[in-house]
Amino acid sequence: MKWSDKGHELDGYGEKIVQSFRDKGEKIYIFGAGLIGEEYRPLFERQGCFAGYIDNDRRKQESGVNRACVVSFEEYCNKKMGGFIMITADEKNIPSIKEQLSRAGLKEQTDFYTYTDFMNSVYPVLSVYFYDQFYVRQAQICLTERCSLKCRDCAHGCYAVGADSQDMSLEMAKESADSFFDKVDLIKEFVLIGGEPFLYRDLDQIIVYIGEKYRKKMINFAITTNGTIMLEQKILDLCRKYDVLIRISNYSAELKYLEKKYAKLKEELEKNKIMYILGGSDYYWMDYGFKTVDRGGKAEDLIPVFDKCRTSCREIRGNRYYYCVMARSVSDNLGFGLGEDDYLDFNRIKKEDKKVLLEFEMGYSDKGYLDMCNHCNGADAVNYPIPAAKQIH
Repeated sequence: MKWSDKGHELDGYGEKIVQSFRDKGEKIYIFGAGLIGEEYRPLFERQGCFAGYIDNDRRKQESGVNRACVVSFEEYCNKKMGGFIMITADEKNIPSIKEQLSRAGLKEQTDFYTYTDFMNSVYPVLSVYFYDQFYVRQAQICLTERCSLKCRDCAHGCYAVGADSQDMSLEMAKESADSFFDKVDLIKEFVLIGGEPFLYRDLDQIIVYIGEKYRKKMINFAITTNGTIMLEQKILDLCRKYDVLIRISNYSAELKYLEKKYAKLKEELEKNKIMYILGGSDYYWMDYGFKTVDRGGKAEDLIPVFDKCRTSCREIRGNRYYYCVMARSVSDNLGFGLGEDDYLDFNRIKKEDKKVLLEFEMGYSDKGYLDMCNHCNGADAVNYPIPAAKQIH
């Protein structure tokens, strides 16, 4: 979307959301006391608006979940508890829950929302317009473009980066974190990525720096790895100290030898009491079309591509806040030379300009698109599944 009234694009919508929130008692209920609900609960607790869970499971109603109250939907209706309802059930169960709520006279997009709709379109606006806090779902620092694998279809183009490529300096990594957290009040997940981040020689120092200064502003502090490198004990100790989540991409379907590496890595993480998530082996990638797509470069063709995409993959690089980390990294690594100005300059944005920051987060910019949209399948990439981590030999 192209800016036409910077800092005021969402005023009408924001006022409507705030008024509705006040009318409903300034509360949010999570319908679904499972893993997804527990993932989002800390956000609402931070701002004091978490009212409890709604769940159809009688056992959860009787025992509660992690010291939180769980009520039946019948009790919610009978006691007229109010509040927004965010549905966090499995995708297959969401339609039946929506029907259950609709039968009781509640309206979707007014009284209840799916968690994707709520967290993408409602909560960020509510956070700024009601709480005066700029919330970001996810952002990353790409510490190195070097990788221990040479994946043919890497969405960051890391296969084109040599082993002698220069990593981000520790000073710039610190500057990136400082710049980001000077503007951001709360983030769901802040991630250190690569390439392969465990190749970064100053990883221990940047974990300490971010952990000491900014851990309280994050729900999750994470590192994403391909699992090929075993962690040094000092890194394990720091991950435990700063409650770092290790996200392991599972490429064992293509690279069978990784099964043993994953088993060993899991053993080390469990022994050191470090949280981790190992993806499923049926994982596949999407072909973004960077090598083949050319849309002609006209703004009227690129704006719809950008608006449909709504990627959540932000990147902070010094004072530059990039909407799409892949657009930046692919352009750099594959030599497109595009998008040199496709970022928000945090040095030119005041901390109090939260509405401008929110609008950028919601997809507004001076052009309304990124230059790399010209060479990307965008949201349609889901229609082009490809094997994950197929290597260049």
